[in-house]
Amino acid sequence: MLVNKKYDSDTIVSFKLVNGDEIVAKVINETDTGYEISKPCTIVPGQQGIGLMQSLFTGDLSLSTTVISKTHVMFHAKTVKEIENHYIKTTTGIEPVSAGSIVV
Repeated sequence: MLVNKKYDSDTIVSFKLVNGDEIVAKVINETDTGYEISKPCTIVPGQQGIGLMQSLFTGDLSLSTTVISKTHVMFHAKTVKEIENHYIKTTTGIEPVSAGSIVV
């Protein structure tokens, strides 16, 4: 039997959808049939690298969440730190800082 560990609330996750889109979103809750997410952004490749674009242009996602059905997800994984930081900056305007190193 295969057992999948569910994501903790507020984990930023990358989803590859069956239509080929890749989205990054904060997981609020995971059920047997879907993922409740907030502020989904679509990955957009560009000349300067990867960009993020709001997935629902006309939806007011600051006040609500949306659900992605697991039948529409091919695979998913916790988002890498660089894209997670870019997602936080894109959705909140806050630029995360990385821990500095101490030079002796």
